[in-house]
Amino acid sequence: MTKYETYRDGKLKIRKRSKSSYQGMIYLEKINNIPKYVFKSIKTNDKNFAISELQNWCDEVHYLLRNNKQLPESSRKNRFIAYSKDYIDNFDRKDNATHKDDPKYHKHLIHWIKTEKIKQVDRRTLQSLLDDYLPDITDSQNTKGHWFNYIRKVFRYQVNKDVLRKDEVPEFPKLKKNAGKRIYLDFQQYRKLIEHSIERMNQPNLSRRNQLIRKTLNRFIIFQCATGIRPDETYNLNWKDITTKKNTKGDKYLSIEVIDGKTGDRTVISKPSAVSALKELKMINMEYQDLFTTLKLDKNKLFPFKMSSSNRSLLKSANLYEDKSINKKRDIKTYRHTYISWGVIKGETLFEIAKNCGNSVQVIEKYYANNLTSKNFENTLSSFA
Repeated sequence: MTKYETYRDGKLKIRKRSKSSYQGMIYLEKINNIPKYVFKSIKTNDKNFAISELQNWCDEVHYLLRNNKQLPESSRKNRFIAYSKDYIDNFDRKDNATHKDDPKYHKHLIHWIKTEKIKQVDRRTLQSLLDDYLPDITDSQNTKGHWFNYIRKVFRYQVNKDVLRKDEVPEFPKLKKNAGKRIYLDFQQYRKLIEHSIERMNQPNLSRRNQLIRKTLNRFIIFQCATGIRPDETYNLNWKDITTKKNTKGDKYLSIEVIDGKTGDRTVISKPSAVSALKELKMINMEYQDLFTTLKLDKNKLFPFKMSSSNRSLLKSANLYEDKSINKKRDIKTYRHTYISWGVIKGETLFEIAKNCGNSVQVIEKYYANNLTSKNFENTLSSFA
């Protein structure tokens, strides 16, 4: 980042922002003694080209100001809000599964822009999104990738409409790629985590809010490891979607209707441990009804708030946050991975696991079965005559 150089009799200031971009700044006025500026970035490593383009922009802005005309949308507020809304309203995503979550990420990005007061979605703010904002929301590299893929879709749509040139699209930061192996908890680690979770939720002098969060997280982990449902699908579950049933052996289980999941609607059959987890969760919800009202939580939802941050704190305090053998960190998806990995180790058919989890057999085989070693199957293999 270099110092600003002045052009157009002091009306325009230009600086080099990176190896391949320049930024122009124009002073507008003072509002409540706070100076207001407009900015424009040019993606190029040609200084003379950048100066020429930004001088033309400066002339356009001052022409509009002199004639009391409204500044272009790009000079008044974050352009990405308008670009994203245009993409959501006009892009034809019918029957295209890769675009069905677009409205969700539109809301996420607008919330980020407004709460963090992002002036422009550019290389610097995208890096901040990756390094500072998203880590407080998720540990998943896949989820982070979805955020950035949505941003790319919006810019690509505007380029195709000739609203933007390709050189006006910001440079994107590099995301770490996930290794193929899915990280999970073995049974000993699972018991350690549950016991540590119980200790934490029973600590003295906790606020009622923290009590509710920790008690709910404990049952969430048990539920996830007993169903293998995707976290986002679990957050969307309502109590009416759950039915308690008995199998031919007399064991209770949950029949769970996942509506509009990642791969469509499906019925999920739980392990028995999910039954007691939800029974206890109902009692917890009754005990903390006052907080449900105060915090405006949806009483129809099984899990009315997200727990990525509290889950990360729990894993760290239990010394289970990172699997150093493969240098990967556990997150809220670990429990789904645990359900699937346990199923493979116990000898359940890949078809049954895939159908219950809303995956293909190929995915279960590629990311789970092929990455488990004979050590994982030690007890099973050694039991054969």
